[in-house]
Amino acid sequence: MIRLWVIVVLLGGVISACNLENAQEITLDWEPEILAPLVKGDLGILQQPSIDNIDFSIAIPASSLGLDIYTGIVPLVPAFGPIDTIQRNYTVTDNTNNIIFESVEIDSVTANVSFTNPFPVSLSAGMRIIFRNQGTTTGLITHVTTRDVGPNETYTFQERALNLILSANLEIALENVQSPGGTNLNFNNLSDLTMDINLQISPVNAIVFAPNVSASFETTDNFDLGLGNEAENLEGNLILKHNNQTPVNLTVQAYFLADDQTTIIDSLFQIPSPISAGDTATVTVSSSSLLNSLRNTKFIRFNTGFNTNGFTNSVRIEGSTQYDFQIIADVKVKLKN
Repeated sequence: MIRLWVIVVLLGGVISACNLENAQEITLDWEPEILAPLVKGDLGILQQPSIDNIDFSIAIPASSLGLDIYTGIVPLVPAFGPIDTIQRNYTVTDNTNNIIFESVEIDSVTANVSFTNPFPVSLSAGMRIIFRNQGTTTGLITHVTTRDVGPNETYTFQERALNLILSANLEIALENVQSPGGTNLNFNNLSDLTMDINLQISPVNAIVFAPNVSASFETTDNFDLGLGNEAENLEGNLILKHNNQTPVNLTVQAYFLADDQTTIIDSLFQIPSPISAGDTATVTVSSSSLLNSLRNTKFIRFNTGFNTNGFTNSVRIEGSTQYDFQIIADVKVKLKN
């Protein structure tokens, strides 16, 4: 969450006229001072978007059902099953295929699953589709198909599970796969059965990160210095005070954006500012060009990177653990006459 406010303290002047008969033109050189927080907020590592919504697919070839022995038009395919040995693994990674977390503790996960039967035989009702953490036998989510799925028919379902630990390494198993077979079936141009899976996770209560991983996330909010067109020049400092309550290392960068929320007018640092796990720090930035860029800024985007570089063990982060920050302006403003 980011909160934004500006407090301006005007240092006024007192003018006394001693000779009213000889009026003079007086130019006032107004230089109000600002000493106030511009932005204050907190960010949680659990805002990491890769663990909110997970999409992937698994493929089940004809060989998994023993159907690869058939070709062309087959007069008779006998009934078969149950088959309980179909298993597929999936690992949740980031965009660069790195494993970011080992597991997450969550309130709920909702699985949305859809597949179309590409085989020339029906798949009988009662097939079990089971989600497990790899290396375990306990099902996290289990769905039993409620009807036969004929050739080229699509089957969809949604299942929800509560209060569980979800590993980054998942296993999806198909059990009790059966078919009544059929006659005069066309096995030309067989394709895999593709199962499309979406996992919606909400909320994450805790997360366990693996050693030597890194990722980043960002948040954007409104920003307006509140000086309008009256400021001619700004001089002074921006001060970043931050408190890293998390047990992972962070790097922080703030980008000042134009109206389109995309164009970068300037950034708080030339390179992101690091802060170690469990540390507090104050960083002062002196840049007239940066300060004057703030007059045209309409949005601010905080980019926070985290890493467990050099860690030998996994690290667990509670949902309440966060990174607190505030940007303070210590600025003298030269106003237009």
